[in-house]
Formats: sequence, C-alpha cells, structure tokens
Amino acid sequence: MVAGQERGPTLAWLFFGWSGRLSRAPFALGWAFWLMLLSAALTRIVAVPKEDPAFLFWAFAFFIVAIVSTVSSIMLTIKRLHDMNLPLPLIVCLFIPAISFFALFVFLVWPGTPGPNDYGRLPDRPKD
Repeated sequence: MVAGQERGPTLAWLFFGWSGRLSRAPFALGWAFWLMLLSAALTRIVAVPKEDPAFLFWAFAFFIVAIVSTVSSIMLTIKRLHDMNLPLPLIVCLFIPAISFFALFVFLVWPGTPGPNDYGRLPDRPKD
C-alpha cells in the first residue's frame, strides 16, 4: 500500500462496522441482501418435508442468518443515523412494531448531511 493512500471501505465495515457514515443506496442494498438470504432459507424450510434431514439443516441456517442479519442491520442503521447526523437512540424505532416500518422508510429516503458532519468527512466511509 502506498503511503498516504486512503483506505477504502470493506465489506466487513459495511455489514459489521459502526463508525462512519452510510448513504441511502448502500443502506438499502445491505438490508436487501439480508432479506434475500432470509427469504432463501425460509423458502428451503417450506419446500423440504419435515421428515427430511435437510429440514433441520435449513432451520438451523435460517436461525443463524437471522441472528447475523439482526446484528448487521443494527450496524447498518447506526451508520445511516450517523450520515443523517441524528442521535443514536433513534435506533430504538426499529424495535417498536407500530413504527418500525415507517422508521425504516424514513431511513431509506431521508438524505444524508451534505459535506462533513460529526461522524466523518464523507458518506460510505469509516470515520477518519
């Protein structure tokens, strides 16, 4: 790596990092990725008969993906709140059933802060 070269974001940072900012498109794509994996595992659970040994495998896979996607979705939302320069306690909105859908919609459409803010100079990057 050349001295002075800026390090770009990684997939590990995207899905599991909490520092920095995340704009609307990567936030939506991150949520869509986890939704796709959960849907694929659920489809296999429904398609496989309960007597088949593969049923247990797919049920376990769904459970693991559900846990990992929950943690990742929280991290994605934290970075999205950072981009909007909003306080972190607003993440609680995702866990209140009556408003979680509307909160997610707001996180998807509300534009980020233009220019630098308290959480970084640029969106879609870890805090420098």
